[in-house]
Amino acid sequence: MVEKRKRFSFTNLFRRTTPKPSDRNIYNMGIQERQNNYMMTAPIIYSMVQQSVIVRTCITQLKQEVYRRGYIWEKSFEAMCKSCGKEHQRPVQECSRCNSTDLRMPDYKQLEYAEKFLEGYVNSSEQLFIDVLKELEDDLNIMDDAYIVMVKEYFLDGNGKIRMHRIKEIYRGDPVTMFTYSDDDGVKGNKGFTCVNHRGVIEAEPHSDCESCGSPLMPIHYVNRAKGEDQYFLEGEVLHFSKYSPSRLYGFSPVITLYTHIMTLIAMENYVNSAYTKSRMPRGLLAVQTRNMDSMRAFWRGVKEKMEQDPHFIPVMGVEGEGGKGAVEWIKFMDSLKEMEYVAVKDDLRDRISAFYGVSKVFMADSTASGGLNNEGMQILVTNRAVQKAQTVYNNYVFPFLTKQFGITDWNLKLPPSEEEDEIAVLRKREIEVNIAASVKNLGFEVEMDEDGNFTFKKPEPVEEEQPQGGEEPVEKDPYAGTNIDASQMGQMQEQALQGGTSKPQENPATTRNKPSMNQGPDKRLTGLPLDAGNQNNDKRTERRVG
Repeated sequence: MVEKRKRFSFTNLFRRTTPKPSDRNIYNMGIQERQNNYMMTAPIIYSMVQQSVIVRTCITQLKQEVYRRGYIWEKSFEAMCKSCGKEHQRPVQECSRCNSTDLRMPDYKQLEYAEKFLEGYVNSSEQLFIDVLKELEDDLNIMDDAYIVMVKEYFLDGNGKIRMHRIKEIYRGDPVTMFTYSDDDGVKGNKGFTCVNHRGVIEAEPHSDCESCGSPLMPIHYVNRAKGEDQYFLEGEVLHFSKYSPSRLYGFSPVITLYTHIMTLIAMENYVNSAYTKSRMPRGLLAVQTRNMDSMRAFWRGVKEKMEQDPHFIPVMGVEGEGGKGAVEWIKFMDSLKEMEYVAVKDDLRDRISAFYGVSKVFMADSTASGGLNNEGMQILVTNRAVQKAQTVYNNYVFPFLTKQFGITDWNLKLPPSEEEDEIAVLRKREIEVNIAASVKNLGFEVEMDEDGNFTFKKPEPVEEEQPQGGEEPVEKDPYAGTNIDASQMGQMQEQALQGGTSKPQENPATTRNKPSMNQGPDKRLTGLPLDAGNQNNDKRTERRVG
């Protein structure tokens, strides 16, 4: 392969490329299957899970909670600006970025084919979409590797290039036979190339065309090695994802981590099974010293016959030995289940396995509750966290991949939370937010609400006092402003000033705090009237006159 020369430009002269690490550890399955501590292959791992009641219970309960409320379609936005592409999550009249009023709503026509396809059978095996998702969840909890395979119908142009496609079927890919088709550096799409129409054609160079139809070859991303035949898949046909240990190529099975716990539980269950079946090991041996074995056998045979007829029969046997002495000895082979603390050990192993998967006791039909983490509400909260983690994998990776392949951009496929959101709690939280915003506004801050309904606070800028301009006389201020001197005292001060006294206010003037202010004094008597017309019935001792 002749390496292409890069075109010289000043842009390339100053451009830098991040170097690839040379010491990467790439895990490859299949022919180059990765090694683990127990040399366990995928079939062995699945067999272990099928034999363990506790592991299957954890996986089943977790799967049930993840898909308990099914899946829903949600709008990606409420309004989108056609000018700048800004997506608004609330209904708006104009774009907040470019102030454009040319907005559009989500297109319902994008859901026509996808909704109709997902509501029925999604493959020829008559599986529903939710059934395929449950299989993927089992693969995640067992192998930490899940593959979703989409069978597409391609539409090619005259040159053999793909112009469009349509999804025909959706399958679950078996992690036992599905592998990533990558090179030694773990990069997909560089190891081999194949034709869209003839998947049996494999070339190492991307520049060659298919010999059968002349179509350009496409890079291979995944391969299915089943029944001695390799099935190659292109980009966009298979999605691989992990939950517990996601990496560039493969996950890491949690069953390998729990290997010793699972095998111990299986051995304990097998021991209990053998203890209650005919193939059980005897708990001990009754050794009788005698010189007449025939008589001993005949006696024991008669005892067995009588015990079959009467289970409450108590046999009595006399043994004659040498010198008139005999002996009976019990030889113990194995401790009982109680002595081995079978129940305590089993509960401890069960708690360790369920803790790894995040499944609480309340979901495993264990009604034990003594406070602390055994509280039912706390147990439900812990399991909901595990369910939320599992749903995040689908909402962030699987469903965006599916909607992209369907050509949907205005809608999102979601798994709703297992527990319905408390609407009263949401409204109460919103009420608290509004009260806080009102309190902050009363403190002098500027409060604004964005398009998402979130409050933002801003400290106002200080306002500078206007200075009087040149030529204008400053406004005379009241010298008694801010004091408790009322209008009556001002009248006394004016009277003293006219009489030649000082206008100094009283040192301890009477307070008028609790009295209504009198902006206007009483009507002046005898003003403009004859002396006889005035009211003479007044107390001259309390009346204040102005000279």
